[in-house]
Amino acid sequence: MNAQTTSSRSLAASPHGVRDFAQACADAVPLTVSVFVYGMAYGALAHSANHLSVWRTLSLSCFLFAGASQFTVLSLLQQSAPLFVIVSSVFLLNARQILYGLTLGPHLRDLSWRQLVPLAHGLTDESYSVTITAAYRRPLTVAYFAGAGASVFVPWQVSTLLGYALGGFIHHPETFGLDFAYIGAFIGLLVAQWYSPRRFVAGLLSLLVAAAASRFGGTTSAVICGAVTAFLCGFTAPAADAGSVAASASPTPKHRKEGS
Repeated sequence: MNAQTTSSRSLAASPHGVRDFAQACADAVPLTVSVFVYGMAYGALAHSANHLSVWRTLSLSCFLFAGASQFTVLSLLQQSAPLFVIVSSVFLLNARQILYGLTLGPHLRDLSWRQLVPLAHGLTDESYSVTITAAYRRPLTVAYFAGAGASVFVPWQVSTLLGYALGGFIHHPETFGLDFAYIGAFIGLLVAQWYSPRRFVAGLLSLLVAAAASRFGGTTSAVICGAVTAFLCGFTAPAADAGSVAASASPTPKHRKEGS
């Protein structure tokens, strides 16, 4: 039995739901802090720069729940962009979630669509980073996946509300660098994934492609081209990379025997 099959079966039923949920929240603490910071930046910008109501601001955080896309929506609203431009831009920016789903797919085969829908809503850059890293180091459970999503969703809503309240006193939040908060968080996610030469090369190549694409098609093209490049790099030899991670996570013969 391979590691992916073991993880997939453990997703269907786990006797340690509360423990796994708590473990995911603990693993996500560093990212939760960064999410809280740029969630406040979003709330402050929505209030002071876009003059959205508190309910519209919270609705975007609750139903769209995509940090980079929410900042994009604010920017396009300031430019009075047509609705189809806003929707299409958000779709293209979030297209990277398709790549996340393809990567997590082997660990989710035994789940029904009723389980996948709420879990998918909690899938973000941060929760994906925590979940996919854990998937190669331990059996991945529904509770763990849910905990990773909740550790991002809850602080995002709270920080949005707090940022909105503070936005009434901060008329130019970009002066304090709050608009850079989510960029810094993405850089942290990238560096955390550079634990092998193959991943470093993939990240560097994706960066160069994204930089070139941004000169011709703007930010949206940069995100799509960079994400596709990273996916193609990872697709060439995913088994070798995953195997090295799994091996480092199983230091004793007992662990290797249980995962075989």
